[in-house]
Amino acid sequence: MPPAVNANDLGHGVNNWYTSLPPITRIYGTTLFGASLLLALQMLNPFWLALIWSRVVTHFEVWRLLGNFLFLGKFGMVWLAYIVRFFMYSPILEGQVFLNEPADYLTMLLFGAGAMLVASGLAHLVLGMPLVFNALGMIFMIVTVWSRNFAEQAQSVYGLFTIQSYYMPYFYLVLDIIMGGGAISWPSVVGIGVGHLYYHLHDVYPLLGGPQLLATPRFLKNLLADWGLGRRAVTHAASGQESFRSFAGRGRRLGTS
Repeated sequence: MPPAVNANDLGHGVNNWYTSLPPITRIYGTTLFGASLLLALQMLNPFWLALIWSRVVTHFEVWRLLGNFLFLGKFGMVWLAYIVRFFMYSPILEGQVFLNEPADYLTMLLFGAGAMLVASGLAHLVLGMPLVFNALGMIFMIVTVWSRNFAEQAQSVYGLFTIQSYYMPYFYLVLDIIMGGGAISWPSVVGIGVGHLYYHLHDVYPLLGGPQLLATPRFLKNLLADWGLGRRAVTHAASGQESFRSFAGRGRRLGTS
């Protein structure tokens, strides 16, 4: 007979997993889950989170600029596939590439949100194509930035086969098109593009001799540090003193061994 499953052990396992998540991933993932839960409980109307530019401009409903990134849809198999992707790749990206720097990871997400808002506005004005919910686009951005940082790594796909990590965003895009009956998820396409844009501006351009255009604002580092997330920004004076101490080494009194 298989061993009995202890409900307390299961609960502790979920709690340990949740508390081990990096802070920004934990906060954003909780919000995505919470919004869908409120919808299931009929306590949330998705209309109030949708990015409807006419409501933003004429009714000053500015919360929509953020709210459209917080709603992933109603519970179901498709929602489960999306949220699993988020919790697969966001912890790795924040926990390894942005290790101990949650403000840097938050800056990446804020850049992505800003770029997707611009893309959404242009799509609405030029193409008449509204992109009302962009949480999936944000997930695709996260997967894309992850894929660029671990480009040569082989990734297992549901234990069936492996592909190079660089191609994972495109695999998921094709998979979603198949699952959606041939419909293209344009927020996903935008998310992939924004992910590549971020990687080139943040990682490639400085290596080519350009300035760091996406440096994390000092106030954001200090704000998160005051909340117990990450480290405070190092001032030039403190950096100089630290360098001097490293150069000077450890002092010893004369006559001591």
